[in-house]
Amino acid sequence: MDGSGLTQQPKKQKLNEERDVVDRNIKCLHNLPEEILRYILSLLPTKDAIRTSVLCKRWEYLWTSIPNLYFDGSELAKRKNFMNFVERVLLLRDSSDIKTFTLYCDVLRDASHVSAWISAAVRRNVQQLYIRLCNFREPFSLPHSLFTCMTLTELELEMPCILKLPPTICFTNLKTLNFRYVTFSNEYLTQKLFSGLPVLEQLDLDYCKWVNIKVVSISAPKLLYIGITEDTENQNDEKGCRVMISGVSLNVFYYFGEFYNEYRVYNSSSLVDASIFVDWSLQRQRQVAHRMYVLLTGFYRVKKLLLTNSTLEALTNAEVVELLPHLPIFKNLEYLGFDESLVNLDSIALLKILQKSPRLKRMVFSEGISLSSDYERNDRILDPVPPCFLSQLNCIKVYDYEGDEEELSAVKILLKNAVVLDKMVITCSHHFAKDLENLNKVHEQLLKLPRGSKHCELVFDLNLS
Repeated sequence: MDGSGLTQQPKKQKLNEERDVVDRNIKCLHNLPEEILRYILSLLPTKDAIRTSVLCKRWEYLWTSIPNLYFDGSELAKRKNFMNFVERVLLLRDSSDIKTFTLYCDVLRDASHVSAWISAAVRRNVQQLYIRLCNFREPFSLPHSLFTCMTLTELELEMPCILKLPPTICFTNLKTLNFRYVTFSNEYLTQKLFSGLPVLEQLDLDYCKWVNIKVVSISAPKLLYIGITEDTENQNDEKGCRVMISGVSLNVFYYFGEFYNEYRVYNSSSLVDASIFVDWSLQRQRQVAHRMYVLLTGFYRVKKLLLTNSTLEALTNAEVVELLPHLPIFKNLEYLGFDESLVNLDSIALLKILQKSPRLKRMVFSEGISLSSDYERNDRILDPVPPCFLSQLNCIKVYDYEGDEEELSAVKILLKNAVVLDKMVITCSHHFAKDLENLNKVHEQLLKLPRGSKHCELVFDLNLS
């Protein structure tokens, strides 16, 4: 007897059961309130949300009132198809408000169309606007209505061209602002822009340029966070721009760059967390050192400071202009961290910062620490011993440890001089953790090191995870 029919019957039964489950799920979905269905559709890319219109009569026009619109020009192979798609969606959509409008596309020779799309979002009381434009073949201007949009709470604008600003600018409800690759070229209007942000809380300036602008003041009374990543290419202005940042409510400051511009933070009593990552060249060492010093003078009340070894090297060159001894007292600093590269313990800048941080409790070296093997000189590295080593410093963490003499020398000096240390955590590098033969030897070396603190716990982490 042929058994193929027997094997097909269970398969058919299973298929029918699966169809029943799908039918029940669709029925449950159909029974949901329209408000919930619109919310579900708003989580999909717009092109996928529109495809649901073929499911049934009830879904045919549901997409026309979804609050979130997402348009990505890279998702449609033909330019003409993308242009027609955006035009039709905005034309057929009902008059309800738009919550989030996202547009990623090439502008080419369609500047007027792109500007009109953004205008349409503004007219529908958009709250969150994410714009990424590139490949301009003709002059482009954002619609003037954008700069007085009263409903806008979040704006991300990425476009590698000059930002043409209108004479009237006021973002009354804007809380988050991110500019990427934008060029500011009009000093008066740029100043109006950064003075018309009464409720702004977060500002990111990523790879932006200041052309023909000598000074700009960023004054936002409720600003909590500012992040600056400098554009290091095509910087032709040797003097750059002086960026003045009022920090009345500022909590967090982040900077990465080569100090092509000067940044000064004032009224910064609320600032608690600052990160400075410096990449610099020998050709500009004096300028970088001076601008580094100017920035640090506004950080006198920070509780957490994150630097890199390059930052320390740049700051060390402040000795050239006799500024390093005049660094402020970091009277509230409790956490000092170093990232991105190995830190030299004998850095003049590091030693100066330690001397000026009387309340420092924790130090973290994320990429390791080293010290030359000049033992006679090493004994004088921390002379005089920083006040925090005698009364406050209770935790030191060293990562990426490989057990060489320079690293051991640095750890030895820290253990010897930190007399109230509770814990030192040393974590091996992934590479060294595989060298089981040397791990025990290095561990024994560390355990034999003299400790200035009688109750210090030395934790040796193999980093096997």
